[in-house]
Amino acid sequence: MLDRATDSAPDVLVLDLPEGAALPSGLSGIPVLVLSDDTVLAADQGIAGVLPRDTSARRVQAAVNALAEGLHVRMPMVRAPSLLTPREAEILALIAEGMSNKVIARRLSISAHTVKYHLEAVFAKLAVNSRAEALSQGVRRGLVSL
Repeated sequence: MLDRATDSAPDVLVLDLPEGAALPSGLSGIPVLVLSDDTVLAADQGIAGVLPRDTSARRVQAAVNALAEGLHVRMPMVRAPSLLTPREAEILALIAEGMSNKVIARRLSISAHTVKYHLEAVFAKLAVNSRAEALSQGVRRGLVSL
């Protein structure tokens, strides 16, 4: 539970969350402004406000004022160029659908060897050793959705 300076509920709660961190529980009814570069959090429509971590103090203050008035605040996150090639991203998405290498190969009209080659590249780029880890990292980085 979050410690509060007073007994009354705050008008707005500002949280600075690193990528991959989850919102604390027990925040219902409190407008929350999250400072984070996590694109998954940025897409969460249940959060009243999301700004990048490097946002100026002036913009944070403006966002707090807007949230206190019942508005929602979103600043578009500029995504870095994709870590994966389009084909690698496509294969990762098909893995998310539960497809085997053979099924992916048939779906894409390529050989199972080529699927394996692309999958090894995905593992290397995401620094993982398994399909499950690749999916987990892919979701965390906003490369694939489940």
